Amino acid sequence: MYTLTRSASLTNYEQVARSVGLDPFRMLRLAKLPASALDDPNIMISSDSVGWLLEESAHLSGQEAFGLLLAETRHLSNFGMLALLIREEPTLRAALQSCARYMRLHNAGVELRLEDVGDLVLLHVGVKMQGHHGVWRQAIEQSTGIGLRTLSVLTRNTFRPIRVSFTHERPASLEVHHRVLGTAIEFSQEFNAIVCRRRDLDMPIPAADPALHREVKRSLDMQLTTLRDEPAQRVRQIVKILLPSGLCSVDGIAQHLGMHRRTLSRHLAAEGESVTTIINAVRAELAEEYLANSKRRLYEVAELLGFSSAGDFSRWFRSQFGKTPSDWAAAYRESKATLPL
Repeated sequence: MYTLTRSASLTNYEQVARSVGLDPFRMLRLAKLPASALDDPNIMISSDSVGWLLEESAHLSGQEAFGLLLAETRHLSNFGMLALLIREEPTLRAALQSCARYMRLHNAGVELRLEDVGDLVLLHVGVKMQGHHGVWRQAIEQSTGIGLRTLSVLTRNTFRPIRVSFTHERPASLEVHHRVLGTAIEFSQEFNAIVCRRRDLDMPIPAADPALHREVKRSLDMQLTTLRDEPAQRVRQIVKILLPSGLCSVDGIAQHLGMHRRTLSRHLAAEGESVTTIINAVRAELAEEYLANSKRRLYEVAELLGFSSAGDFSRWFRSQFGKTPSDWAAAYRESKATLPL
């Protein structure tokens, strides 16, 4: 089962690809995407293929900020019907909450989550690709750039984040990053997020229309009811939250979802999943990301993934990948170094 996105996620891909020396239609063929996706924003296409296309475009062009170049050209209208709801919300927080709730109608490959931490709020940005594990740097940066541009548009260019954090390493050049995201950017962090002040999210959105908001929300809610509500996706999000605490368990996850553990297990079994398989899948995904994109020590990665020791993590990693974490990281770096340009 593929995770789908509106082809609006490729808005201006043709122009950006040509600007960095790529043939956009050849790249689409390699990604097994239809050329019509560049003309019609409402075609539903595979977000896995879009993620691969962005990574390969960045690699072949040598432009490490390819995803951000796409984000730089975006307008609120690219969200389609969701743009109407966002624009008519009373505050920035309400707009972000609507983005998180209805994002799968626009791009089911992107996950947004708000987290309050004292006087700060983190807008976590994640991507989920059904067919692949790996690092989706371009999709993360593109989604972050679009999120920041959206906040800026809603406040008529007055919104400023405290910082933007990425789990991957710093690129060789930050010219595009600074132009699109500002200068307060941190790399090799524990999360991908836009960090802002709590009070800034209480800023009203000028000219919001409550009546139009109600009508658009009703329409989007009807669309949501036609989609399967997949417990596995919700469990994945909770696992990511609980892993660093070392308290990621069936009972803990069930409690977060407000259901009994047997009910949770039954729902997951209907999807051919279990809590154990999801925890392993999320750990594998994050382990690859941490080992490929950061200089964290082994015990630090172990803690972030909920292991009590580096040894436990290493034994688990070997059972999953057939090699030690250090051997995997070395092989990953070697494969990146030898890829043809």
